[in-house]
Amino acid sequence: MEKYQLEITSTELSIKPYFGYLPKIRIFTLLSFVIFCFVPLMSQLNYNIKYILYGLGGIMLFYATYDFLFRASVKFLFDKKTNSIYKIYVLSIRKRLMALDEMTIINTAEYGEMAYAIGKKKKQFLRNYPISDTFSGSKKSTIRETEYVEQILSPILKFVDSR
Repeated sequence: MEKYQLEITSTELSIKPYFGYLPKIRIFTLLSFVIFCFVPLMSQLNYNIKYILYGLGGIMLFYATYDFLFRASVKFLFDKKTNSIYKIYVLSIRKRLMALDEMTIINTAEYGEMAYAIGKKKKQFLRNYPISDTFSGSKKSTIRETEYVEQILSPILKFVDSR
């Protein structure tokens, strides 16, 4: 459960629900680096194939950058001092999402996979924010979901209820 980077203090709880994207980001960055370094050295390749490889490298680099900036570095902060939940982006850009007492946890389902999300009590289906990875119905996924509920979701609920 390290991939969620859960940190709890007496007045704050923070979680990085998309921190698990880092291995994918590293792989895409490494592959694009390999493409951009070694394709120019391969003189026997047709120039059309070179441009296709450069395009693939550029796409992988774009996805890695996007995932790093807008997913892996995103942190949710539950702050008792201000009674607020914030979404913090790169460079400490804070966006207030809701008050702690307005928060509810819901199950969202996309493409047959379930995830946990937070939202405002009366508007949770209009605007919600996923705070977990997706879980399918497999045995391995069920075990991961049980671990998530015990190690991440329960502490979040206890923290919010202990205001």
